[in-house]
Amino acid sequence: AVALAWTFYYLTEHPAWADRLYEEIAAVANDRAPTVEDLAQLPHTQRVIDEALRLRPPIYGIGRRARIADAVGGYRIPAEAPVIVSPYVMHHHPAYWDRPEQFDPDRFTPEHASGRPAFSYLPFGGGPHRCIGRHLARMELLAVVALVVRACRLASPPGRRVVPRLGITLRPWPGVPVRLTRR
Repeated sequence: AVALAWTFYYLTEHPAWADRLYEEIAAVANDRAPTVEDLAQLPHTQRVIDEALRLRPPIYGIGRRARIADAVGGYRIPAEAPVIVSPYVMHHHPAYWDRPEQFDPDRFTPEHASGRPAFSYLPFGGGPHRCIGRHLARMELLAVVALVVRACRLASPPGRRVVPRLGITLRPWPGVPVRLTRR
């Protein structure tokens, strides 16, 4: 739900991308609801979702415990010490992302993504503890975004102000008001 809220936020902030998604979804599914097979044919939609997850990963910090003593970046980490891995920090690090604060789904095209280090993008964690539900979550995100964008135009109401708020997840506060009109 948090990832969807941020995705719709960015689509209202960037209406040209919402129009591009509508064209893609209409070309793939026409007037019917998209099937599971159709979802694989929505690369623009996937890139918008990936960029929303990059800019505002719902899980912004992942706690782990060091199994052995180590040093990272010149800092000594004792065995059994708690360690926080931050997808938010990695997703905004200028060493891995050009213009890291800017919304740019094209950074997820195959040619742009191919040279990026493996753990610079980790909205679902990484390694052996990566989220087991990531494939279902991606499918749900694609399906809901496709259904909403196919049926409605999204717009930001006047005076809307949304900011990230830390809790268990990185939530949009006070929510993401969106004005919907039928296509």
